[in-house]
Amino acid sequence: MPAAARRRGAGMMLWGLLWVALARCYNVDVGRPVVFQGPNGSFFGYSVLQHYHDSTRWVLVGAPKAESKYSSSVQSPGAVFKCRVHTNPDRRCTELDMGRGNFRGAPCGKTCKEDRDDEWMGVSLARQPKAGGSVLACAHRWKNIYYETEYILPHGFCNIIPPNLQPNGRKLLPCYEEYKKKYGEEHGSCQAGIAGFFTEELVIMGAPGSYYWTGTVKVLNLTDNMYYKLNDDAVIARRYTYLGYAVTAGHFSQPTATDIVGGAPQDGGIGKVYIFRTDRRSGSLIKIFQASGKKMGSYFGSSLCAVDLNSDGLSDLLVGAPMFSEIRDEGQVTVYINRGNGVLEEQLVLNGDGAYNAHFGESMATLGDIDDDGFSDIAIGAPKEDNYIGAVYIYHGDANGIIPQYSMKLSGQTINPMLQMFGQSISGGVDMDGNGYPDLTVGAFLSDNVVLLRSRPVITMDISIFLPASINITAPQCHDGLQPVNCLNVTVCFRFSGKSVPGEIGLNYNLTADVAKKEKSQQPRVYFVTSGETVGQIAEKLQLSYMQEKCEQYLAYVKKRVKDVISPIVFEAAYSLGEHMIERGKQDKELPALKPILRWKKGQKISQRNQTVFERNCQSDDCAADLKLQGKLLLS
Repeated sequence: MPAAARRRGAGMMLWGLLWVALARCYNVDVGRPVVFQGPNGSFFGYSVLQHYHDSTRWVLVGAPKAESKYSSSVQSPGAVFKCRVHTNPDRRCTELDMGRGNFRGAPCGKTCKEDRDDEWMGVSLARQPKAGGSVLACAHRWKNIYYETEYILPHGFCNIIPPNLQPNGRKLLPCYEEYKKKYGEEHGSCQAGIAGFFTEELVIMGAPGSYYWTGTVKVLNLTDNMYYKLNDDAVIARRYTYLGYAVTAGHFSQPTATDIVGGAPQDGGIGKVYIFRTDRRSGSLIKIFQASGKKMGSYFGSSLCAVDLNSDGLSDLLVGAPMFSEIRDEGQVTVYINRGNGVLEEQLVLNGDGAYNAHFGESMATLGDIDDDGFSDIAIGAPKEDNYIGAVYIYHGDANGIIPQYSMKLSGQTINPMLQMFGQSISGGVDMDGNGYPDLTVGAFLSDNVVLLRSRPVITMDISIFLPASINITAPQCHDGLQPVNCLNVTVCFRFSGKSVPGEIGLNYNLTADVAKKEKSQQPRVYFVTSGETVGQIAEKLQLSYMQEKCEQYLAYVKKRVKDVISPIVFEAAYSLGEHMIERGKQDKELPALKPILRWKKGQKISQRNQTVFERNCQSDDCAADLKLQGKLLLS
C-alpha cells in the first residue's frame, strides 16, 4: 500500500463540496474591509480615487454636499477628503485644502465672478496614470454670476491637485469665455467636470450642458496648454443628447495613440457613445467610432470603461446602460472588443444577476490584473441592488476578451448591512497594502462610507495525472486478495507557484476513479483499496513547498465482468487549500496579511482530469462489427 494511503482524512463527505464554495468567491477579500466614514449627509463616497505619492497610499473621497472648513462662508460647496491607508488606526479622513475662494463674487476673469454655493466639489475624481501623478477634482455646478441680473452660468470648475495633495493646484474653467453670457448657448450651461479622466498628457472633462444640452467633451493638452475642439456637425447638431455625461480615454486607433471617448446617454432616447481621435495639427476631435444603445431610456453611455481586456495593446470598451429594463432598471453593460484601427466589435452583454432595480453598470473601473494571470480585470457597480444596499461584480479579461461569468459578487449586505448605494463609485489599479496585487475601493455615498477591499495572493496549481495509455483486460496483472484482477498505476503530481504566496502550503484533494460514470450515477468500473476496503475515491492531505513537485502513487483495480469497454476511464483530482503559515516579519497590525486563494477556473470545478481506455484490439475505434455474409443458392 502506498505511503499516501496512511494519511487519509476522515472528512471525505466534505471534499466534494469544497469546490462549490470556492467557485462563489475569489481573491477580493471581504472579511477584513477597511471602512472610512465621512460627515453625515455629505455624500461622502460619491466619487473615490486610489492615490499614491512616494511610499504613502491614500484613498481620496469626493463628498459633493459637504460643508468646507476652508470655505466657511460658502454654503455646502462639497469637499475632497484624503484618507491615509497606513498608520491610520482610527480610519480618520481630513479635508483637502485646495486654496479656493471663501466669498461669493470672487473675481475669476474679466467677465467672471464665482458662486461656489452647492457647487458639488468632488462630483468626479481622476488621477494621472504615472508615479508622481496629479489628481483632477471637479465641481460641475460651479457658477459664473458676473451677469447674474440676466443669466447665472453653471460653467463648472476643475482643479488639478499636485501629487503631494498641497493647495497650490491649477484651476480650470474649461467653459468660461469672456463676454459670453447667454445661458444655454454655446458653453453657457456646460457643467464641465460632471465626469473627468486624466491621461499622462490630457485632461478630459465632460460638459453635457453645452449647446443646449447637446453636450461636448473638453480636452486640455497639458504639454501645449491648448484645448481640442469638437467641430463635428453631425454630433453637435443634436440637442439634449448629454454628450460628456461620461468620459474616458484609451488606445483605440493604435497602441501609441490616445483617443477620447464620450457618452451621450440621451441621444435619440437610446443613448450613444463616440470615440474621437485627437488631431494635433487642427486642434480638433475627429470621430472614428460610434455605437448606439438598444432600448429607449436605458441611459446607454452614462458610464464608460476603457481597458485592454485581451492584452493585445489596444483598448477595449465597456459601455454601461444602468437603466436598461426588462422589468425595472436591472441594467446592463455592453462589451466591445477592439479589432484594430479603431474598429470595435460587440462581443457580449453583461447583466450581473439581473436583479430588480439594481442599476448594474452605474459605475465601472479597471482594476489592473488583480489575480496575476496577465489580463486586466474590471469591477461593475450595481448600487441599487438589494434595496439600495448595493453590490459590485468582478469580471476578468482573457485572450478572447472578457469571461462572461463574474468571479465574485461583492455584496454590501455581506460587508456591512448599514451601507447604502455601495457601488456608486469604484477605483482600482493601485496596490494599497504592498502585497503585489492591486486593490479596489468602493463608495457608498448614501451612508457616507468608503470601503477599501484588498486582493488576496493567488496560488496557481500545476497538477498532472499520469495513466497508462491503455488497459489490457485479457491478462490480469494484480491480485485483490487471492483473485487475479486487472489493475493500473495512477500517479498524481503537484506543484504550486504564485506571487507573494507562502513558501509552504497544505493541500487537500480527492482522487476519484471513473468519475464520468459517477457523475451519471452509474457504477464505476475501477476502484481503489484502502485499509482493506473498496472505495471509489481517496481523500488526501499534502504539504507542498514552493515550486517543488511532489508525486503520489496509487494502484487502481478493474472490476470483473466490465460491460462497457468503449467509454474512457476518467480520473479526477479535485483540490482545495489546507493550512499554511504566513511568513513572519510580514504581519501588519492595521492591514494583516491575507491568506492566499486558489486560482479561479472561470467558473469550472477546481480540479484536474486525465483518462485512459481499455485496450480493445479492434480495427475501428468503436469496435463496431463488420460482419459480411455471402451466400449462394445451389439447386440440383
